[in-house]
Amino acid sequence: MTPDIRTVFFLLAATLLPGSLAHAQIKALLLTSPGIYHDYAYQSQAITSALAGNIHIQFDVSLADTARWQQADFARDYDVIIYNICMADNSDAALIGNLRRQTETLRIPAIVLHCAMHSFRTTDLWWPLHGLHTTAHESIGEIEQQQVVRHPILTGIPSPWRIAHDELYINLAFQGSALLQATGEDGAQHVTAWIHSAGDTRLFGTTLGHSTATIDDPAYQRLLTNAVLWVTGNLNQDGSARTGLAPNSTTPAIGQFLAAPGAAYLTDDDRSCMRWEMGKAVGPCLAGCTLNPLTWGDEADACRAQCFAALPTNAELMARCAP
Repeated sequence: MTPDIRTVFFLLAATLLPGSLAHAQIKALLLTSPGIYHDYAYQSQAITSALAGNIHIQFDVSLADTARWQQADFARDYDVIIYNICMADNSDAALIGNLRRQTETLRIPAIVLHCAMHSFRTTDLWWPLHGLHTTAHESIGEIEQQQVVRHPILTGIPSPWRIAHDELYINLAFQGSALLQATGEDGAQHVTAWIHSAGDTRLFGTTLGHSTATIDDPAYQRLLTNAVLWVTGNLNQDGSARTGLAPNSTTPAIGQFLAAPGAAYLTDDDRSCMRWEMGKAVGPCLAGCTLNPLTWGDEADACRAQCFAALPTNAELMARCAP
């Protein structure tokens, strides 16, 4: 039987148009880290389970596998990459370039979460991909956010939206289109969720996602669901998913777990040990800055900056506490 011309056109469009799926399941690759400052073991399970409960999606999870991430086309078979990594002291230009290549050259849409914005922060090589330059955050606390524009990604998100326990990232430069923002302690508005693009390939970013309370917030889970649908071209204007992407209970949320040799999520005991090691490394130094000089001026600030500059690297902390 000769196919109907409309059927042929639809199949070609589904195959060729950027961000469109030729199948009724989203295949996602979640990149994550051992979790010195975040419980990434819990986050990986909670995020994948929540999204799989909302839409037909399956994840492969890749833990600290930088050798894989340096392979030229490591994300080619996926519909979206989700970065939930924390690699602040990494400055590997080749790695950064290949991560960017997945979206900029291979046209794989991307979602960038929380500490992914503080990853590679000693360079200017990473943030232009996702659009937000930030190197520091306020203390953990409540964040009240306002919607900046009307957008399908914000369907089901309250305004104002109060997050009970998270970190407000200080914006230094911004090149995207803001969706949510919050007022910082400095009185300035700081973007907390936004969209961006690399050519015609879509990206979404949010600085939210530090704590378990945020990850478990139904509004946060809805935000991530909507974002995945939008970057892959599957979010209708009314905020609903494209037909055929209803959740499928027979598909496990995680298909493959891909970890670097010897890599594992850190435990609560590991993180406690690392906080202790950091305290030993900078505590006496910080005490000296506070007592001498006695003021909290520029000299004391510079002293404290030197203390933090001498902190052990993440790799050193992991070697001490989770060998």
